[in-house]
Amino acid sequence: MFEIRERDGLARIGVLETAHGRVATPTLAPVVNPNRPIVPPGDLATRFGAQILITNAYILGKSPGRDAIVRLGIHQFLGFPGAVMTDSGAFQSHVYGDVDVTNAEVMAFQKAIHADFGTMLDVFSEPGHDHNRAAKDVDETLRRAQEAVSLRGEMALVGAVQGGLHADLRERCARSVSSLDVAVCAIGGVVPLLEAYRFRDLVRVIIASKKGLDPAKPVHLFGAGHPLVFPLAALLGCDLFDSASYAKYARDGRMLFPDGTRRASDVRESGCLCPVCMAHPMEKIAAEEILLAEHNLHACFGAIREVRQAIVEGDLWGLAERRARAHPALLDAVRELRRHNEFLEEFEPVSRHGALHYVGPETAHRPILHRFRRRLAERYSAPPAKGLLVFPEGGRPFSERIAHVVDQALQVADVHIAVKSVWGPVPLELDHVWPMCQTIVPEALDLEALEAAEVFFREWAAGAGFSFGLLWEGETTLDELRTRAPGARTVDWSALRIRATADFQFGRGAADALLTGTVSYVISKNTGKIRNVHVNGEHVLSLRAEDGWFTLKAAGARRLSNAFPAPQLRIVVEDDAVPFHREGKNVFAKFVRDADPEIRPGDEALVVSPDDELCAVAQATMNRREMLAFKRGVAAHVREGVPPAPSAPRR
Repeated sequence: MFEIRERDGLARIGVLETAHGRVATPTLAPVVNPNRPIVPPGDLATRFGAQILITNAYILGKSPGRDAIVRLGIHQFLGFPGAVMTDSGAFQSHVYGDVDVTNAEVMAFQKAIHADFGTMLDVFSEPGHDHNRAAKDVDETLRRAQEAVSLRGEMALVGAVQGGLHADLRERCARSVSSLDVAVCAIGGVVPLLEAYRFRDLVRVIIASKKGLDPAKPVHLFGAGHPLVFPLAALLGCDLFDSASYAKYARDGRMLFPDGTRRASDVRESGCLCPVCMAHPMEKIAAEEILLAEHNLHACFGAIREVRQAIVEGDLWGLAERRARAHPALLDAVRELRRHNEFLEEFEPVSRHGALHYVGPETAHRPILHRFRRRLAERYSAPPAKGLLVFPEGGRPFSERIAHVVDQALQVADVHIAVKSVWGPVPLELDHVWPMCQTIVPEALDLEALEAAEVFFREWAAGAGFSFGLLWEGETTLDELRTRAPGARTVDWSALRIRATADFQFGRGAADALLTGTVSYVISKNTGKIRNVHVNGEHVLSLRAEDGWFTLKAAGARRLSNAFPAPQLRIVVEDDAVPFHREGKNVFAKFVRDADPEIRPGDEALVVSPDDELCAVAQATMNRREMLAFKRGVAAHVREGVPPAPSAPRR
């Protein structure tokens, strides 16, 4: 069983239940070579904190001590208290061309040694395989997957996803494998890509696989064990990693670091604070394989901890972009991500803790900013005006920085105001919405970022409905405004902000539904900003200071429920769960019957019965795909239960 505790996009901090304890993900399963265990498996648990390891059932099954391993069981044989995953020999088929064992034989052996997770014998598709050959590999892999399910008994099964570099085959294989009774879905056939630093192809393979995979099942990326890869792979939803790199690199006299690999003989001072580097001079480390292996393990587990912390902080995108600067091939991979924004955006939370930091031109192409620009085109309606006055990038919040000159402009011209930011166009009434206000950018921007900002702005302005746009260039701009858009304009910025945010958050038409009637505000004594919105005396919305989005109240939910048809904004729950949600109990995924495909993690949502009767207001923690897949965990945190509507009186 797998349960998500925290998330950042596709990345998840989760808990995987096993027969030998819980495994916190993302995590690394160090590979233990049973013929040459350079670091004792027991030490992996006690000294490095490994909760799971992986060893090769094919090698074990061919060893002279096979009978003893069966008699003792894999845990006692290795002396490892945690979960043990066993591989089947598919990688050996990649290295040597074939293995003299069948899928049924290797499954039987893994069961006999009591592996926590046994792996089917899949067919390794090489990157160079054409579509026809890769398709045959997929067909055979799926046949073996079904066979493995029938043979697994009580052992949890790892189902492998193959398909080479062919996205359609990867997605088909992933969908079929994850529909079976497997506990973990493993993306295989990627070692050649990792060894050749073909990280862009790796991104394509992972995303194609993720499109078909059941999001409720943890994803293992076979053969990925370099710290350089962890942030990017975790960002794309990989939960488990394994590699023998820590030992292989040590045998070759090389040291792993978060930003790359170095020959130990070339390192005078490592700068690493691991116990090995702190306790020994570099000359001794370089001369001893065991010390190099231990350093490499510390580097790997340290990188995993860094990834988990970044997920908690909502900064995994930033970590992946920063790490990409360590190698050009990794930078190419990060730039590839923008081509997949339609898929990645489904999993993006509506906001994160703290500010969004500019790392490089790639930052502007993140899914969260892609969503902002898309919603601007689809949901935002500009107020009527003769033209658009555009201000350049500058200090935030924009409305405070340019308040004085905006007042000057509106006294002489009928124009609306927008800012050409590095993230794209920002109408002034939306400058408080995350991350437009909560952003840290350098004063001098990269040329690529400036060019992208220009493209973003022109695409929006072309459909915004203004007859002209004028860039603010100082006091002289006022004279041109008097000529091109004569006439003063009075703007109620509070009303404009509330209406624009409502449409932007809930969909075009939400402002009319929520704000029809007598509108009044509760103003914060500390900030002077709107905190609560009341309509006809009912509290419909609260404005969150931390991200500029609304918290939906029951009165507002009733208005939206009446205005928008199903399934818009809705999470549909089973009839039996309705009374609990009316009492304020959270929505668990296993009780979700359906949901609006546009709901994103962090969105405000209407919890309704199968008959579309409103029973609660909640904040989603999952998207629709996840809600329907998971059988465990909270799908939405209920903010407020909604009592049933009173029945009409009988005549």
